[in-house]
Amino acid sequence: MESTYYNLSEEEFSKKGKILLWIFAALFFVAGGYILVVNLLLGQKSIPVILSVAPFGISLVVGIIAILATFKGSGMFFLIDNDKIEYKYGVIKPADHTFPWNNIKELVMPSRQKKVKLIFKDGSSFVINLTWIQGSKSGFIRKRIYHTAREKDLNVIKVITLSSKE
Repeated sequence: MESTYYNLSEEEFSKKGKILLWIFAALFFVAGGYILVVNLLLGQKSIPVILSVAPFGISLVVGIIAILATFKGSGMFFLIDNDKIEYKYGVIKPADHTFPWNNIKELVMPSRQKKVKLIFKDGSSFVINLTWIQGSKSGFIRKRIYHTAREKDLNVIKVITLSSKE
């Protein structure tokens, strides 16, 4: 079977989408600041200070999403071939992982989660979490891992979900 390479560094947000995220974050921040200024500096007590928490909170959440969309790491990939599973992916701090097929004893594949648990011959295990990868790519990656494991005559255990400890 040929190797399969997925580029995970592709932009998932367009430039316009990123600009809109930053504008929304700034507008909600300004709205929260306006409520504080009107209440504390101008003395209008008809608008309670506690109402500024909502715009600041929304601004924080949208700002975090805008930061992650703007500064997403480059060089992230997922490679599956006859020798190994190799990937570099992470939302905050991308990590590089390599798992040779000859070290893997069996796979556990949950049907309701975007994860794959690798159980190695030495008894240790590792969970590949594909939750943050675009839906269609994570589905293709899971299928490719499954079919390659079947080709290598590895035991593939299908479960509904992995336990919360894993």
